Amino acid sequence: MRSWGISLDLNRLVEVRDRARDLLIKLDREFPYIHLGSSLAALDVINVLTRIMRKGNNDCRDWFILSIGHVAPALYAILTVEGAIPAEKLMEINQLTSSVSTHADNMDLPYIDATTGSLGQGLSMGVGLALTSRSRGCSDGVVYVLMGDGELNEGQPWEAAMTATKYGLDNLIAIVSLNGYQLDGPTSTIKPINYVRIFEALGWNVLYGNGHDYEEIINLIIKARENRGGKPSVIFLSTIRGGRGIKNLENSGKQTLNPPQRPQFSMREALGVTLARLGEDNDKLVVITTDVGESTRARYFGERFPGRYFNIGISEQDLIGVAVGFALGGYVPIAMAYAMFMMRGGWEQIRNSLGRMNLNVKLIATHAGLSDFADGPSHQAIEDVALMRTLSNMIVVAPADAWDVERIIPRIIEHRGGPVYVRIGRDYSPPITMDLDYEFRLGDVYELVDGDDAAIMGYGPPLYGAVKAAMELRKMGIKVGVYNVPTIKPLNEYTVKRIAHRVGNIIVVEEHSPRGGLGSAIAELVSGIARVKMLGVDGYGHWVGLRRNY
Repeated sequence: MRSWGISLDLNRLVEVRDRARDLLIKLDREFPYIHLGSSLAALDVINVLTRIMRKGNNDCRDWFILSIGHVAPALYAILTVEGAIPAEKLMEINQLTSSVSTHADNMDLPYIDATTGSLGQGLSMGVGLALTSRSRGCSDGVVYVLMGDGELNEGQPWEAAMTATKYGLDNLIAIVSLNGYQLDGPTSTIKPINYVRIFEALGWNVLYGNGHDYEEIINLIIKARENRGGKPSVIFLSTIRGGRGIKNLENSGKQTLNPPQRPQFSMREALGVTLARLGEDNDKLVVITTDVGESTRARYFGERFPGRYFNIGISEQDLIGVAVGFALGGYVPIAMAYAMFMMRGGWEQIRNSLGRMNLNVKLIATHAGLSDFADGPSHQAIEDVALMRTLSNMIVVAPADAWDVERIIPRIIEHRGGPVYVRIGRDYSPPITMDLDYEFRLGDVYELVDGDDAAIMGYGPPLYGAVKAAMELRKMGIKVGVYNVPTIKPLNEYTVKRIAHRVGNIIVVEEHSPRGGLGSAIAELVSGIARVKMLGVDGYGHWVGLRRNY
């Protein structure tokens, strides 16, 4: 089959697809975080795009934005079959020395024209590239944007779609993989919207087809490419989550054939159990989540109190607005999302709607810091504390471990003095405070190890390493104190200054940027009293740099 002078061998497409599928299944056994279900659903269309696209070093070429960034392993598997990625490198996905992650992060690899991972942002990039091609006078270059149906929950794709209509970007082709599932279940139950009709209403050229039929995919792309009527095109492709032939994944919300065992101690497990228990005593408590009820364990509350649990889909700006409405109505709303995505879409809403009215909203952000190791830098929030510290009336709290979660969350729910941001990791929860008997109070600093030669202060799982380091130093005759500082803001100025005067040297360890976090807060406070060394995560959390930067 030929199009635009490019030979498309259907037998070769099938061969590459089958070999790539085998690689993905093998990879899933080694690293069960590759979003196997979604990757297999998108495998066929990516297989076609890598052959149809006209790449090169010139400006007038085709571009590809993998907006549904978590299906990048499908692209990597195809590139491995074609010899562009060594097979052993693919099997090292997300390792410290690897150049391949579970999302589209490395622009040195073929067909990755932009880093992605945050859903809903790719179409805007596509609009910008389409406008760039037009400005350069490129009459035949096309921009392809591969999207998922779940990311259409977000508002930004629709803003981009209207912009594309305004400028008549007929060199823009969006392709939507309609596999029918997102994190918390079928898309039809999360936001039951007919997205096809919305694109039609916005003036797009809308096409439909089977996402696993090569001839149909090719013909639809040709038809969209030949569209030069001043309208952008969108192709809706029905796909099967898990692809065809893998019965354990087909048409289900499952993403892996090899689900990892749940850890003995988990911060998010402690969070979910604690919230469900607190719901018994407070009928004004409501939980709002953004298609991450399972991932954050918020669903434990929803199973007990379905009338007070609201899953609004992948919509972080909406999350904050809905929580504000509940607070205005006299309820105690808990807004839950991944830390990265609460910052992405919600920070302005938090500042202007929540902060300025000083409302009683609890923001609980999970998967903070490096805890979402499996999804790479697009999911690793290492700037959130800095952002929340800048809000004058925002309380910022970060538990050390699962036991700290159980102590802290009840006190946060009881607090009525304005908004609170709670930063929680994913699962990793070494026993830092398990054997300690104390009742959490906002602002308190807790001594884990005594010592007067220097002090290590921090929060979260890094404290485990700090305690171990202090024990080793003690064998050398160096007595270093270790302090859990769960209340980052307001900082306990009296206690921190007292420790600073006594020891003269403070080391701050945190799973956060060295700029703007607890280290910055302590340095601002004890300037002229003690020296402060900050140990954090520089850059954007990319696994290749973690050993060097953390």
